[in-house]
Amino acid sequence: MEQFQKIFIQVIEEMIPFNKYLGFQLEEIREGFAKIRVPFKPEFIGDPRNNRLHGGLSATLIDTVGGAAALTTLTSYDDQIATIDMRVDYLKPGKAEDIIAEGQILRSGNRIVVCEMKVYQPSSEDIIAVGKAVYNVIRKNPKQD
Repeated sequence: MEQFQKIFIQVIEEMIPFNKYLGFQLEEIREGFAKIRVPFKPEFIGDPRNNRLHGGLSATLIDTVGGAAALTTLTSYDDQIATIDMRVDYLKPGKAEDIIAEGQILRSGNRIVVCEMKVYQPSSEDIIAVGKAVYNVIRKNPKQD
C-alpha cells in the first residue's frame, strides 16, 4: 500500500480538477480508509449572515473521501469507479475554518463498495455532517469475496 501513497495523493489532489480547485489535501490513506482536509477559503461561505460553510462543500467532500477509500480496493490503473448513490445528513453548521472528512469502507464486493463518512472541524472535532455512499467498481482483475 505504501508504494501507492504518492499515486493516491496525485489522483486526489492533482488529477481531479475540481478537487484541485477546492484545495483538497489527502492526509491519510490505507486499505479501506481515507482522510482529506480542506483548508478554509472565504469562497466556501454559504450563509454570510452567520459566516457558515456552504453545505455543498461537505457533500462534495463526503463523496470524494468515500471514493478515495473505495480507490484502495482497485486492482489496476484501468479499473473504474463511479458513485451510484449518496446520502448526506447535516448535523451542525460548519464554522468558517478548515474541515476534515474521513471515509471507511463498510463492504467491498466485486462490483459494489459501500462507505460511511464523517465531516468535522479539527478545532472542536464536532461532527458537522455524516454520509453513506455506494460506488460501482469495474475491476480489470476482480478479487474474490
